[in-house]
Amino acid sequence: MPDHEFELPPASDGQVPVVHVWRGEGETRGAVVVAHGMGEHSLRYEPLARVLNSSGFDVYANDHRGHGKTAGAASRLGDYGSEGWPGLLDDHLRLIRRVRDEGPGPLVVMGHSMGSMLVQHLLTEASDLIDGAALSGTTAVDLMATAIRANASANADDEGSDDSDGDLFATFNAAFEPVRTESDWLSRDPEQVDLYVADPLCGFSVSPASMESLMDAGLAFSTPEATGRIRKDLPIYVFAGDADPVGGNGALVAIIADRYREAGIKDVTMKLYSEARHEVFNETNRTEVEADFRDWALGICERFENRGSQ
Repeated sequence: MPDHEFELPPASDGQVPVVHVWRGEGETRGAVVVAHGMGEHSLRYEPLARVLNSSGFDVYANDHRGHGKTAGAASRLGDYGSEGWPGLLDDHLRLIRRVRDEGPGPLVVMGHSMGSMLVQHLLTEASDLIDGAALSGTTAVDLMATAIRANASANADDEGSDDSDGDLFATFNAAFEPVRTESDWLSRDPEQVDLYVADPLCGFSVSPASMESLMDAGLAFSTPEATGRIRKDLPIYVFAGDADPVGGNGALVAIIADRYREAGIKDVTMKLYSEARHEVFNETNRTEVEADFRDWALGICERFENRGSQ
């Protein structure tokens, strides 16, 4: 369980994000703000939080709109609310500003899957607020949105369907047929897959309106003009499994890293884990993934501390 929970002040549409906090051991080195993925919730990141706690990091993670405790009821799962994707971004920015005000150390953001899309957007709007950004299980959102809309248009022509995104998760799972569950695409570890399947707060997609707002934003924050707004000295770590269908088995992940390099960002690291699927923090090699992320974040702390001593 988290060491602490709190609520952010209500947003303009009444949404009240719930934030979970895991406190670091010993002297605080910095803070990590985690943005979870679609169809899951922040409490699934407790094992990662405890690894980071052992190295002196405080870890914060809010349940996004339509997810976890923020949703509040099963009927609201998958619904971003009237503010849509911009509301998610505003919630995350409000949390980051609060964490920034609470501690003097470096602040790192880590987003997984949908959360990585949120971090991509955040970087184009407020890279000055953070000291490092990590993207796990990410993808080129503009290319994803274009493919989804093209597929929806073709389905509408063929069948009269107005489905905007189809069953994304089923599409991802198809790459691993024959499958044991509908969620085999997440991990090679059957125990982790079964925990996900059994969790009533996991396994759903977002509403058509919410998906549309995500795709509209993704098309805008993926342009060269948008990525050009990111400060050039920001360390960025992009990592995924090379069997992750969300990232095109690494191809779409590499596109993201290349875009940041082309934007003039000097410190971009990319790592692909062999045969790992989508949820690298729940994979069979998760100890390696956790250690790599922790070590990258500690490197930011060391640079931050060295600047302070000069």
